Amino acid sequence: MAGKVLILIEDRPIKGIILKTLHEKKLEFMEGLDVKDLQMKLKIFQDTIIFLVIQISSVSYKEQFSFVKSVKDNAVPSFPVFAIIPSDSREFVGSAKKAGIEDVVLIPENRERFHKSFIARLNAFMEKNPVIGQVLEAQMLHKSNVINLLSDEELKYEIKRANRGKYSVSFVMGKFAGVHIEQIQNFYITLKKEMRDTDRIISYDYHSFVVVCPFTVKSYRVEVEKKIRDAFETAFGGYSRVQRLNMYGVTYPDDGESISELVTLMDKGVHDSMIISSIQEPLNEISRGRLEEYRNMLKLYK
Repeated sequence: MAGKVLILIEDRPIKGIILKTLHEKKLEFMEGLDVKDLQMKLKIFQDTIIFLVIQISSVSYKEQFSFVKSVKDNAVPSFPVFAIIPSDSREFVGSAKKAGIEDVVLIPENRERFHKSFIARLNAFMEKNPVIGQVLEAQMLHKSNVINLLSDEELKYEIKRANRGKYSVSFVMGKFAGVHIEQIQNFYITLKKEMRDTDRIISYDYHSFVVVCPFTVKSYRVEVEKKIRDAFETAFGGYSRVQRLNMYGVTYPDDGESISELVTLMDKGVHDSMIISSIQEPLNEISRGRLEEYRNMLKLYK
């Protein structure tokens, strides 16, 4: 999934200016409906959100500032936030700084002036936050490496050899969330000790991998997934609301007969796993509206 800018903008003309600017910069966006919706989407897509653009409302500003402060204090201290504040609410500037928002732009009465000032401030904001460029680079790398997997000659040969030998090959794709890069090598070392000599681990970007297991039928794939989970718990000390491993497995020829088909299924499965694992409420307590939001997010990848 490509890197996106998370936005919460109530003013339609202002939203139009912001979306046009993001489009010109070739930045995709994901829109939040309210603060609770922002919390949910940031939790699910934290590794793909580049930064947040939020319009401070005179009605819900306390909840908005509280949300940003909780993100900065507890989840992602370096997460870039860009706030838009009405020019007649300058007292919000001080509150924004207390919440950890360093970059704000005031909305002048002349909307044309806002367009120019927003572009200038956004450029400065992106230059000042190198993490934005790093996330964009990582997302491009992920997309490039998924494409490389689709054309990986070794994987294609693995399928051809399995076809000639009439045996199954299982694949499991995994994606880390909320873990330190330095610890990931420990995960691979731990996992390798538990795998057979014929199995392979392909690390195709800094937080994603594919495990390839020849001679492994679909019914045994659950044992491979268990080994991966155990290695994650050993390397990272277990799962938490922030620290997760989302994965999805497929088997040739049961789930598909080409690498293109199998990789596409895994990539979509990992995305759906991210959505499902983020649900904290008991299913029988989720409102129809919230359930529909989850369904729509699952449809994003179809």
